Amino acid sequence: MGFFTRLLVPHSMRRAAHPGRAVKRAITPKAVKKARRALHPIDNMKYSAERSIATSLRSGGRKRPPPTYRHGTCPVRHRSPEAAARCPNP
Repeated sequence: MGFFTRLLVPHSMRRAAHPGRAVKRAITPKAVKKARRALHPIDNMKYSAERSIATSLRSGGRKRPPPTYRHGTCPVRHRSPEAAARCPNP
């Protein structure tokens, strides 16, 4: 499947387009799948690069975790400065 097709067509539609493929993948032993992937290391590198670019574009880039607030020697990471102020820990 091409790079741009993966970006434009939703995953569920791509899966529905080939119903027999899911059955074939389910009955293929894991050892056989690993052996096939090992035969094409360059294709694997190209595919992984395409997947990472497509995923980052679809997800809107990297998400940072929300900020946390700490005080003194308290082991809790509070969600707001008010929660940190109300905390009974020193």
